[in-house]
Amino acid sequence: MRRSDRIEGLLAGLAVLIAVLALPLVVILGKADVSHETAASDAQLRARHQVTATVLAPAPKPASMGDSAPIAHSSRVTASWRLPNGSPQTGVVTVPAGAGNPGSQAPIWLDDNGKQTTAPLTHADAVTNGVLVGTFTWLCAIGLLAGAFWIARRVLDHRRAVRWADEWAQLAGPEAVR
Repeated sequence: MRRSDRIEGLLAGLAVLIAVLALPLVVILGKADVSHETAASDAQLRARHQVTATVLAPAPKPASMGDSAPIAHSSRVTASWRLPNGSPQTGVVTVPAGAGNPGSQAPIWLDDNGKQTTAPLTHADAVTNGVLVGTFTWLCAIGLLAGAFWIARRVLDHRRAVRWADEWAQLAGPEAVR
């Protein structure tokens, strides 16, 4: 076994060791993200309120493109709803496809000021985001380690090729160099 082979083996073992040692750090990072996202979810749950909007005007027909009609997942329609304080409000809301007929109802979310907003982040979403952050971070670390190992291996391969060429030249003698 050549010295460069031992160095390559040592680097491979070191890369695996670093990847394994990174796991607890990644778990800590994921847990911190879950805590942060859960706090954001709790704040959104306190500040957002779901109300029911009643559609006032039909949803516009989606524009047709060629032979096939586009698939609409949602529509923007004029609707009315009551604010958390009980006062009426009218405006444009986004409703699921098929709920855009006058008189149909759709849930919408409002902030504390009565402005439309998105649904609050759920605790399940917070956990999912934390797991994804941890996993992505670990995969990035593994990618960096693999890239560093690949570069080191290329350098070692080049040195082995040079040494092999030198040894071959010594074995063949000076007349083989011409």
